[in-house]
Amino acid sequence: WLARLASIRQEAPNPRYIKAFYSSLCDGITTDPALATIPIDDHMLHRGHAVFDTCTLANGRLYRLQTHLDRLLRSAAGAKIALPFPREQIQNAILSTAAASGLQEGSVRYWLAAGPGDFSFVPDGCITPAFYCAVFQGGVLEHTLGQKPQGVRDVTVRDVPLKPAALGSIKTNNYLLNCLTAMRARELGGTFGILVDEHGFIAESCVLNASFVLLDAEGSKRLVTPTFEHALNGTTVRQVLAMAERLISEGVVSGVEQRNISEEEARSAVEVFLTGGDTHVYAITHWDDTAVGSGNVGPVACKVLAVLENEAYYGTSEHLDVPYEQVTTV
Repeated sequence: WLARLASIRQEAPNPRYIKAFYSSLCDGITTDPALATIPIDDHMLHRGHAVFDTCTLANGRLYRLQTHLDRLLRSAAGAKIALPFPREQIQNAILSTAAASGLQEGSVRYWLAAGPGDFSFVPDGCITPAFYCAVFQGGVLEHTLGQKPQGVRDVTVRDVPLKPAALGSIKTNNYLLNCLTAMRARELGGTFGILVDEHGFIAESCVLNASFVLLDAEGSKRLVTPTFEHALNGTTVRQVLAMAERLISEGVVSGVEQRNISEEEARSAVEVFLTGGDTHVYAITHWDDTAVGSGNVGPVACKVLAVLENEAYYGTSEHLDVPYEQVTTV
């Protein structure tokens, strides 16, 4: 059985990209990707009853783990998922899994699930809630440290519905609509897809928050990002909002704000970029085949990415050292 699972993984571009996996059901860590499995009757799989979050492993430190854990626990409360053990133990499991991976840089993803026990639609028969953590090489959204943001062409996706507002504040692992948005965008010649709500306001992208650089009456640049009414409460875009004073003092923009922005206003932007994953910025150079600004990656996107990367890799604001010397696996 395990040999067959391992054989299947050999077909992947990087068969061993998962470097360590923790399961609360075993209370142990494995470094064998073939053992990084979840029971088929975990409600995470057959009902989507689970939440997740991801933090960045940079220079041997976990970046913004506390911020991401805050959101994970809020999501779990919203999804009515009990914790298998206290927050401190969850944090320790994440740190230990990162240590077991041996990676200095990578991505750390973790889930809280209703747990295994049956195929019902309510968790009454679940044996125990579960916590899982995987540490893997690279990120889902690839980028080379120190380079300017990747420029992409993108499109408006109008035939995939938005997530209901109730799920906007819960980072559920049910990403079907997100996947369909990205797939439809690529069918239309785009990359991630830009979503517009029923009132004509910009919502978000498939897995990223959108930001727009607009010119005011005096020709000064203002950075505007939509509210979270129809978008996930993104930790990266919140970090961008938090750097407002720096962006203004350095003359990058004259102001930073979060508000509703209509599609019509958004299309007047001289820069449009998407943020997510702590350090990922994608500049939209063409939107629905129309150039955004000059049609090139703009200076605001470049500055935002540089600040995000510098803080993640070299900053001191919210970092936890990974205890590589305390590695224990099963």
